[in-house]
Order: sequence, then C-alpha cells, then structure tokens
Amino acid sequence: MVPHASIHQRARRLRAALRSLRPSSVVAVTLALLFGGTTIADAANGGNFLLGKANTETATATLTNTKGTPLKLAAPTGHPPLAVTQKTLVKNLNAQFTGGLSAAQLQTTGGHDFRLPNSDIPIDGNPKVIVSTNPLPAGIYFITATALLNVASGDIGGFCIIRKGSDSATAFSEGGATQTGIVQAAETMTTSISAGDNYEEDCFDTGGIPSTVVGAGITAIRILGNLSSDHGAPTGTPISALPAGPARPPAPPRQAGR
Repeated sequence: MVPHASIHQRARRLRAALRSLRPSSVVAVTLALLFGGTTIADAANGGNFLLGKANTETATATLTNTKGTPLKLAAPTGHPPLAVTQKTLVKNLNAQFTGGLSAAQLQTTGGHDFRLPNSDIPIDGNPKVIVSTNPLPAGIYFITATALLNVASGDIGGFCIIRKGSDSATAFSEGGATQTGIVQAAETMTTSISAGDNYEEDCFDTGGIPSTVVGAGITAIRILGNLSSDHGAPTGTPISALPAGPARPPAPPRQAGR
C-alpha cells in the first residue's frame, strides 16, 4: 500500500512538470495520445479532416449519406466551388453544364430526307414538297438541299426552294435554271426555327408542261451560335412573288461549242 504522503508528492511533481512545458509541447503530447504516435502527415488516415489545413492520406476516403447529397460545396461569385489538379477522366461524372452550355445545347440534332435517283416525281407550276426533315428542336440550323430535275421540252425551266413547313408562302433559298433537259437545283441557308417545325424542299417548273424530279435530298444541322441580326433584310421571298410560266425570261441561246 502506497502512503498518502508519497501519492501527494508524486501529484505535486507531475503538476510542476506540466507547468514547465511550453504550449507547443503540450499539443504534441496530446496529438501523440490521440493518434497513437502517428505523424501529422499521416493524421488523415483514420483521423479527423482538418478544415483550412492541408490533409494528406494514402487511402481513398469515402463520404456516404444514405438520406441525400453527401457533399455540397459553396463558393462566392466568380470563384469555382471545386478545383482539380489533372485532366484524368472522371468516370460516371454527370454534369449539367460544359463550358456554360447545357447538355441539350451540346447535343447534335438535325434532320434529313432524300429521294433516290430515278424517283421521277411529277411537278408542275405549283411548288410541290419533294423532301422534308422530321420535326426539329428549336435552334439555328444550316440547311442544304439539292434536286436533279428533268425539265420537259417546251417548258422554260425548273426550280426548287427551301421553306419551313409552317410557312408555305416564304421561300428562303432558290436553285435551278431557265433551261430544258437536266437541271441541277442546289440551295443553302442558315436560319432559326421554332420547336416542332421542319424544313422542306419544294420544286416546280415554269411553262405549263409537266416535268419530273429525278432525285433530291435535304439535310438540316443545328449549329451553336447566336442569330445576330437580319440587318433589316426581308425574311424570304413569298412564293407568290416568284416568276412563273412565261413571265420568267427564257434563257439566252447557247453558243456553238459550249
């Protein structure tokens, strides 16, 4: 049995020793007791995450929340809430924006249609839909369309136009020629469209004698950009304003050897 006097003497010596230690020494002793003698660099492995400090570990840390989002990062305006140190692929990362653009804006969309060669679709003086895209998402599109016409002898020429399915009176682009025989029509344009609308290529002849469309195709590709301005220009030419029949001047006679 240890005498009372001996116990009190030991307690007084321990208190004196602790009073003689500097604060930094007390912290070191405390950390050693908490982490079992591990160094500060290894403290994150199985230890506490220290806010505002550089934390180091040699194993993957996992954060789980069985009731919702496990981690939310907040930053002031103009500062990213997260930073990484390399470009290695992060698997299964689903992000809403890339470079400020949403997934829907980055998605490649468009439409197309075609008529195989030797389709021989009859046309007359009234514009007829030859090919048309499917309904499109809203956006700005680059549209190209082509058609090969066989203009009957006695007609003046054959022509094709691009228009929107919702606007049968406006021609955005026209191609063709005032001649008989084989005529190549090609049209291109860039314009915006509302959701659910589509683009079509209509073809017709002038002169009153039925002709045919041998083959045709149309492609609409949505592009990323802003429709800056139409600079006050009209949006298109009404089909009713297109010359038809004898009103369109005949082609000049071809010179021999050409």
